[in-house]
Amino acid sequence: MAKTSGGRLAAQVMKRHGIDHLFGIVGGHVYPIFEGCAAEGIRVIDVRHEESGAHMAEGWALTTGRLAACIGTAGPGFTNMLTGIANSYAASSPLLAIGGRVSVNEFDTGALQDFNQIDIVKPMTKFARSVFETRRIPEYMDMAIHKAKHGRPGPVYVETPMSQLYTELEDSDVPMPGSQGAASPPAGNPEDIERAVELIDRAEKPIVIAGGGVWWAQAQGVLQEFIEKADLPFFTRTAGRGCIPDDHSHFIAPGLALHPATKGALAQADLIILLGTRFGFTFESEHVPPTTKIVRVDIEPSAFSNGREAEAGIVGDAGVVLRQLTDGVEKGSRQEWISQLKASANMIKQALDPLLNSDQKPIHPLRLFNEISKFVDADTIVSVGGGDVCVWGNLVLPATGPGQFLSIVSSIYGCLGVALPYGIAAKLAHPEKKVIVTTGDGSFGLTCMEMETAIRHDIPIVTIVGNDQGWGMIKRDFMKLKGETVACDLSPTRYDQIVEGMGGHGEFVEKPEDLGPAIQRAIDSGRPACVNVMIDPEIGPGL
Repeated sequence: MAKTSGGRLAAQVMKRHGIDHLFGIVGGHVYPIFEGCAAEGIRVIDVRHEESGAHMAEGWALTTGRLAACIGTAGPGFTNMLTGIANSYAASSPLLAIGGRVSVNEFDTGALQDFNQIDIVKPMTKFARSVFETRRIPEYMDMAIHKAKHGRPGPVYVETPMSQLYTELEDSDVPMPGSQGAASPPAGNPEDIERAVELIDRAEKPIVIAGGGVWWAQAQGVLQEFIEKADLPFFTRTAGRGCIPDDHSHFIAPGLALHPATKGALAQADLIILLGTRFGFTFESEHVPPTTKIVRVDIEPSAFSNGREAEAGIVGDAGVVLRQLTDGVEKGSRQEWISQLKASANMIKQALDPLLNSDQKPIHPLRLFNEISKFVDADTIVSVGGGDVCVWGNLVLPATGPGQFLSIVSSIYGCLGVALPYGIAAKLAHPEKKVIVTTGDGSFGLTCMEMETAIRHDIPIVTIVGNDQGWGMIKRDFMKLKGETVACDLSPTRYDQIVEGMGGHGEFVEKPEDLGPAIQRAIDSGRPACVNVMIDPEIGPGL
């Protein structure tokens, strides 16, 4: 009879659930899992920091809608993953995190990297367990994966002591769960559907705001049917960006309150239809007038306590509920309302045109992002970082398809450093597409060694660094408030040369007329590339 290690058993369950990438760093406590993944054909992307591995696993889900896994050895490997796990929890993104643990007979003896990890990770996961029997590793891995994917998605965590991972058992002694065991997604209550349909049919100035719930339900097709049948203007936000591309005739602007077109539209609407999205710092309930009615769809009942009370609240899977709504609503005729909103959005863009095409030196940030937008087509994925870059990117760069606009604002966590790991995951998932990462110099410094990961694994992404030589968003705000700042300056680092030294392609840009050619050369290089752009540090996105 054949024998299998605990690590191989874990890999077998991942494979059965379609997990084909593992992001992390090797360690003695978890090495059998790496061996198991190699044997099962799961590609291991060995990163330079476990936080980046967790961000990559989340980025994989954001660009594919499917689960990926990250791993860290016991102690510091585990704690390094925590920021990525917490970011995924705040964003309701599915993620499988795997941790190591010392052998059972070494608990509380001062053994290397012995640490109480479960109590730390429980508050930031949907499910967290230690597995103390080798034969039960498949059971708990299967349980965790189902928890991550079903209901409101989120991160889960499983750890197994070394003594159990290294143990080998006869295959016949290990019960192996079924392959998928998929649950039927829940439909909305018919009475709630009927009430929502009535509100939609009667509304004169409705707006749809579609978020991550639509993406996780993979409901982009039925969303478009609903929009077109009822003739509704729409915004997309968080992981829902691009579920319907921005060039659709009914699209108005990104569904972020920081976008001027969004604020103006919300002020005029008589009905807002929220599909799988929550209020938060980029979409505050205060921006919705108290007289505006709300229809809200969410798979999690507790979401209805977030923000404003809804006239029609529907608990259910976004895809199933959208089918119910599409079947129920009348064919709409709201072209005048849509044209009014699009005209307002176009006026805002026209007002920005002088800045989008500015020839000033140092380079205006809007000119930089306008030049980047010229390279974004239907086969391009963009990954947008935090701080000023988040605002500029969401204002200027289009979402051209489902899973093709990855952004820090997919989460309320506001986590810097995610853009590069997200971009690496996106290129792995979609090697046929062009991937452009935009980041500030501060954020890039947090995860820039993952450029070496991209080079080593031949993952040709183009990273564009808006270099204002500081923590710009904080510096400008506190300079206005205090007249001086502390710890806000960075050096004018040649990030392009750092990437070149690793074996990638580098470009350094100081003149606006050089932006387009430099970006084109970076794309044409076919290598992981860094375009380091010196931008005006005095200009922020407070338009």
